[in-house]
Amino acid sequence: MVTADLTQSPPRDGPGRHSVLLSPVTVVGATKAVDLVLVLGSAFATFVLYFGILTDLEPGGMERYTLAPLLAAVLFRIGFRRIGGYDFRRLSALRWQLAHVAAVWAAVVAALLLLGFIGKQSQTYSRGWALLWMVSALASLLVARGILRLFILRWARQGYLARNIVVVGAGEPGAQLIAKLQSSPEEGVKICGVFDDRKSRIPASVGGFEVLGTTAELFDFVRRVAIDEIIVALPLNAETRLKQLFDKLKLLPVDLRLSVEPMSEAFPVRGITYLADVPVLEIVERPLKNWNAITKWVEDKLLGGAMLLVALPVMAVIAVLVKFDSKGPALFVQERFGFNNNVIRVLKFRTMHSDRGDASGAARTVRGDPRITRVGRVLRALSLDELPQLFNVVRGDMSLVGPRPHAVAMKAGERLYPEAVSEYLARHRVKPGITGWAQTHGLRGEIDTLDKARARVAHDLYYIEHWSLSLDLWILATTAPSLFVHRNAY
Repeated sequence: MVTADLTQSPPRDGPGRHSVLLSPVTVVGATKAVDLVLVLGSAFATFVLYFGILTDLEPGGMERYTLAPLLAAVLFRIGFRRIGGYDFRRLSALRWQLAHVAAVWAAVVAALLLLGFIGKQSQTYSRGWALLWMVSALASLLVARGILRLFILRWARQGYLARNIVVVGAGEPGAQLIAKLQSSPEEGVKICGVFDDRKSRIPASVGGFEVLGTTAELFDFVRRVAIDEIIVALPLNAETRLKQLFDKLKLLPVDLRLSVEPMSEAFPVRGITYLADVPVLEIVERPLKNWNAITKWVEDKLLGGAMLLVALPVMAVIAVLVKFDSKGPALFVQERFGFNNNVIRVLKFRTMHSDRGDASGAARTVRGDPRITRVGRVLRALSLDELPQLFNVVRGDMSLVGPRPHAVAMKAGERLYPEAVSEYLARHRVKPGITGWAQTHGLRGEIDTLDKARARVAHDLYYIEHWSLSLDLWILATTAPSLFVHRNAY
């Protein structure tokens, strides 16, 4: 077994400049900390500015004015992380950052106002201070994002944030890995070379990168060049060869990784975890589990219950109008797909003449549909016919936000939905909702083409994969305006 002489220490002259204190991980961590400081700091600064002297408050006043900012800071931090805002690749995307910082902060403010209303605490805070703090906190967060982008661009030009990697393996797995890295939008990765222990049957270069030698020569290369990570790209069935290679390379002070790119071409790999003592690859995660499931349940019960109480007078008026407009019951019950493809009974206000309705949902509703009553047209246009589904939410059949529940016989074009869109049933991995990501993007009304059907399913699956409490609050906040902007519901 060939070894390298590790007693000499030649100068490191790699393609990227390195600093122990400066890396994508530390930049992300610092950004999280700064966000917390800005929210809390702006609260304190506006407190001093607004009240002048702290002792002017009654006993316990300072503590009361600390609780709301602390809760806001934690909620903002959690919400922004859930939407991927602290992903290093997105920190330099200024437009994305500004838009989503504002959206998450708006959701946090809405949550605070709701909690204050429910807990009858809103009257204990100065409205002037609250408004000044909310505006100044948002302004400071937005300005900080602009400054952060300037620093990231500067550090990137200086080479501090690049992650220098070496690929071990000049065969097909190595070529696939390099091709994937080159096609990735990630700019913080630099391939510094390729190494392979085989003496023959290897090309002079792979993907435009020269094969610099064997792993024995890799030791000398790593001592001269600032390398962060070595990725081994060899066939996964070469267990003996892989073990020998890892036993040798683990002596180097770099991150050592095994590429599963050939496997990921067949199916996605999300990560690795342990089942007892057995390591297993994560392929698909069950959505809304653990604390996420608890958060979603609390959201539906508390917020759904509060909305139901507020909506009851409106629902009573609508029920009277429906009864006077046409013969039949005020409510309409329809079987629809629920969680895990189970059939649930969904409540709606009746919008069609009772002798012309279609409980199965097979007959598609079209513009100017003669089955719809006069009151029904208004209710459907504004989605007020969905209000009774708040009972479904409180009962546990539905959520406030989620993929819309479809009738079991609903069609996309001329085919049943599950037959028309291959991933359709995957939208039922969570409970259906009264409103959803698709509805806030104008995807309402008649589904007369496969493109519309696929677009709705794609939006539903995006929501499931990117769920967060802040995303739910954002959808709820934008649902009402979207009803007046998009007129394709009838």
